[in-house]
Amino acid sequence: MSNNAIDLTTLNELKEIMGDDFSELVTVFISDSQIQLDDLKAAIEASDAPTIRRVAHTVKGSSANLGIETLSSICKELELNAAENNIENADELFNSIVKEYNDVKTELEKLI
Repeated sequence: MSNNAIDLTTLNELKEIMGDDFSELVTVFISDSQIQLDDLKAAIEASDAPTIRRVAHTVKGSSANLGIETLSSICKELELNAAENNIENADELFNSIVKEYNDVKTELEKLI
């Protein structure tokens, strides 16, 4: 995980705003993201660029909302590539997404 993987300012602001609901938000992010990554893997295996774009967009947005910048950035790259029907490096980007997600998940779990 890179040093700027999670914007702690954004995360702390969310924690302050959401109060007791913050833990649920993080738990839902973790479980939903795992489902999205499973969908993304299937879409890549099927060479389904529109689905790759849609799922990458979803993970990008939910990550950005929590201040998870690196994961969001990698998803954005995959989303833009898939929008241009360029999925040649989708496997490589997916592997980066999974690694980053797992690192971020470990950090987020410490907060709940």
